[in-house]
Amino acid sequence: MRLIDSHCHLTDEAFDDDRLFILNDLSNFGLKAIINPATNIADSKMAIELAEKYDNFYAMAGIHPEEVDDTDNKDLEELEKLAKNEKVIAIGEIGLDYYWKDDNKKKQKEIFIHQLELARKLEKPAVIHVRDSKDDVIEVLKDYTDLKIQIHCFSDDLEALEKYMEMGFFISIGGVVSFDNGTNEQNAARNVPIERLMLETDSPYLTPEPYRGLRNDPRRVVEVARKVADLRDMKIDKLAKRTYNNTKEFFNL
Repeated sequence: MRLIDSHCHLTDEAFDDDRLFILNDLSNFGLKAIINPATNIADSKMAIELAEKYDNFYAMAGIHPEEVDDTDNKDLEELEKLAKNEKVIAIGEIGLDYYWKDDNKKKQKEIFIHQLELARKLEKPAVIHVRDSKDDVIEVLKDYTDLKIQIHCFSDDLEALEKYMEMGFFISIGGVVSFDNGTNEQNAARNVPIERLMLETDSPYLTPEPYRGLRNDPRRVVEVARKVADLRDMKIDKLAKRTYNNTKEFFNL
């Protein structure tokens, strides 16, 4: 079985004690590679450093919407320099998040659009974070359907999914698909065209069943694959192969 975790934060401090062990252990779980999004400048640098050392680790560069209040023009200039690194395969994770804070919507949109323009300039895919912000995200992305776009950790309704499909985007499914209350994620897992489906853990967050309550890590993507395969009435090996190929194609690996 071949798998790729298309979105995991192995640069997070939660992995400071066993990061290298996990990287060396991935093959025991069928993982050929992991893709690490970035949340700010320091995180982008760390991801690049790891990508330069490990063949099974791929880096993104980006500024997460929760980080925009601490972002200035100097940071955006630095981000562009980092994003030009050959080890950076995408711009992400970027987007809009109104769950924790919504009094900075204007700046969130400005930073989001700036990074989409960077993705366009560098001809790299963009990985999108959406939380309580689907309408604004869809409105912004209408001007960027020329880009390769992944909606990471999809959690919205079928109406939003249909709009993303119409715009040609890819959808990544995470561990919430295994939760009893993961209705939106389960509906998406059943309805995304197989050629536009990817898998992720978003670790150290969103640990799938039966490990819920523990720290998540990339090796748990096997459980995500197992649940999605069950929802689609597919053999897990077949689902793994297809999502593996989708991920490689999307990120030009």
